[in-house]
This record gives sequence, structure tokens and C-alpha cells, in this order.
Amino acid sequence: MKTIICLFLIAGQLSAQVKTLTTGEQFNPKMIGVTTRDFADSSRSNWLGTGPRPIRSVIWYPAESENKPLIINDSSQFTEITTVMKDAKISLLKRKYPLILISHGSQGNADQMSWLCYYLATKGYISVAVNHNGTAEEEKQEGMLSLSDFCMWERPKDISAVLDKMLRDPEFSDRIDPERIGCAGFSLGGATAVWVAGAIFSIKDLAENEPEPPAFLKESIEKLIELSKTDPIVINSLKHSADSFRDNRIKAVFALAPAIGQGFTGEGLKNITIPVQIVVGDADIIAPMERDAGHYAKYIPTARPLIILSGERGHYLTQSKGSERANELLEVSRLAFSFFEDVLK
Repeated sequence: MKTIICLFLIAGQLSAQVKTLTTGEQFNPKMIGVTTRDFADSSRSNWLGTGPRPIRSVIWYPAESENKPLIINDSSQFTEITTVMKDAKISLLKRKYPLILISHGSQGNADQMSWLCYYLATKGYISVAVNHNGTAEEEKQEGMLSLSDFCMWERPKDISAVLDKMLRDPEFSDRIDPERIGCAGFSLGGATAVWVAGAIFSIKDLAENEPEPPAFLKESIEKLIELSKTDPIVINSLKHSADSFRDNRIKAVFALAPAIGQGFTGEGLKNITIPVQIVVGDADIIAPMERDAGHYAKYIPTARPLIILSGERGHYLTQSKGSERANELLEVSRLAFSFFEDVLK
């Protein structure tokens, strides 16, 4: 999938004297900025044992001025060609912005969540797409799945580590509203968002209740299982699979087609206390509603009514025409924004 980045509405450069908005005033950014950070978590090793765990991230935000325009032409995520400003200064229209941390799916990357990051930025949010996977070398990757896909409980720790970094970042720390922080995710990223809300994972329940993996993943899974018996870093990671990764700084969670629902029992989900919105497509066969999204919605005490949309909504196995897929994702973006606006007051 192409990297995407684009311009919303380019107007004149904002003056440093512009009046900051107060609550209730309509937000209308002149342009959207995007930048990257090579974050790393020094409290954890990378899989090679040669340094800290890398958590490279992409940050989208309302921008103050034009700077290095980047054009995004990706009809799978955007309904039209879009331009954003690389490394531009953050907008002065608000003193503080809500922050949403965004988690991608298995075998994915941060660029694949650009559709949601960009939309939230146009609505006055700082959004950070977290890259959970390192390079193939860093992941010791031989097949389709990475070690970070396999040891998926490392993902919620990635979210908290990136939040730590953002709250200390020279460019963004003073512009983040600490009372308006949320997490969103797709597929395994949706499960990651639920994890940081306080869910407890059970490898045993996942193994006993999830269906057999597709044939094309079996070889990768078998190799990773063998590695989990011999690699000291992986062995140590496994010891923490059932830990709580609740991050009390995160006030709300939005999950699109969350996966591995059977790895979280009713008991493991009962202590979640923040608002959770789950959305799924009625044609999703990768993370079907009955086994995954519906399961989360049933057992999370603070879950809002499950939203069921037509089509696949993220786990796309069929070809789409034109901007059909991007329009469907735009609908999900609007739902996410509406939810966060309602609960992050």
C-alpha cells in the first residue's frame, strides 16, 4: 500500500497573532501536517537483543503553515488526491489538542491507518499511528507473521511507550490535552486498544476457542512457536502475556473489527471502565461479528451498542471500484470522531 499524505485546504500562512479557539468554536484548520518519530522503548529489548524496542510512529496534526507539500494519491484510503505538509509547525488555532493513538492490524503498518489519522487531524486532533513491527531483520522474520504479531501483548506496551514519548516531545507535549487522550485500532489493533483499556489476555482460551489459522500462515506460526521455546527474549515476553496493560491516561477506545476476541474471556473484560465503541462490517470473515466484535461488545461493561455496517470494513478480501473502499473508511472515520467528541469532553 502506498504511503499517503495530503493537503486539506491550503490557504495563507497563519499569523502567530491568531486568536486561539475556545471550547465550542468550530475548528477549521488551513492545512494538515505530518511528521515521523523514531521512538524506542528502552525498558524492553528488540527481538535481536541488540538495543531498545523500536516503535516508529507517524504523527498527523493541524498545521500552522505550508511546508514541504506531500501529495497522497491512494484511492484505497482517500476519496480524493490530498496534500499535507511534511514537518510543518502545529497550528496555533488551539492551545491544546486531544490526542488519539492508533494501532494497525497484524502484518500491517502505520501507513495503513492514514485514512483515520488524517480525518481526525482535520477535526482538530493530534493522531499518532504506531508502528508495532520493526524491520524483517529486527523481527527475525522468515514468514508472513512477525514476532510482534505473535507476541501481540507487546502491542499495548507500545501504545503506552509512545504516549510517554509524545508527552515529552518538544514539538507536541505542550499542545496535548492530557484529559482528552484516546486509543483507536483496527483488527489486532482493535484488540490492542481494548488491552490498554484494562483487558486481560488468556493464551489458553485463545488456543482452545479460535479456529485453525489459514494454511498460508501455518508455517510462520510453527516457526514462531519453536522460537518461543528457545529464544530467551521471546520466553521472557511470554511470561507477561496475562499482565494488565491498563493505561489510566487513556480515556476512551474505538475499535474497528477487533480480532482475537476469544483470547479475552468475560472475566478478562469485566474490569474495563472507560467508554468503548466497537464497529464491524457485516461481511467481515476475518474477524466475524459473532466471534469477535460481538463478543467484546457483550462482555465489556462500558461498551456502547455495537455498530454493524454493511460490507467488510477493513478486512478487505474483495476488490473495490474507484473510491468505494475509501468512502466506507470515511464513514468509519466519522463514527470515530463523533464518538471521541462525545466522550472526551
